[in-house]
Amino acid sequence: MKNKILALGLVCAMALSLAACGGESSDTKVIEGNATQTASSSESSSGGYTFTYDSTNIAVDTDAAPVIEKLGEPKSYFESPSCAADGIGKLYTYNDFEIQTYPDGDKDLILYVLLRTDNVATAEGIDLSSSRDDIIAAYGEPTSEATGAMTYEKNGTKLVFIFDGDSLISIEYDSPKN
Repeated sequence: MKNKILALGLVCAMALSLAACGGESSDTKVIEGNATQTASSSESSSGGYTFTYDSTNIAVDTDAAPVIEKLGEPKSYFESPSCAADGIGKLYTYNDFEIQTYPDGDKDLILYVLLRTDNVATAEGIDLSSSRDDIIAAYGEPTSEATGAMTYEKNGTKLVFIFDGDSLISIEYDSPKN
């Protein structure tokens, strides 16, 4: 019985210490080594939504090669037949986000960027700890809304906020091909 109480106490202490790390900020910074990295979204040259990570702009439907080169070695890499085009799609997984590509001639273009943790955020300060009200305050009313998703569209780029109940579980920058 004492061991169960001790174990429960340790779990509660760990949960509280993790909750204390989630302070509010308009930019989310990731510390890796001696570099501080900031993630944000802005408009791409086409006027659509763009995710920016460590001063690397990542826009859908653009050449993935220079982006992948700037980001460096992914945590994991996976290839499979592309759903968006004939050929092989590639999935690059980094610590806090992933990039899916699709083939277009001799290039791979970015199909989507998926934010997976609250260590990265949009330029408007939205991360996975944000609420539906936070998103509406930052972006206004969504272009469309379905059960579990709020979608904003700008010049062909979709910015999708996906929920499980009231919890925001991912943020996606999507190509119209997705």
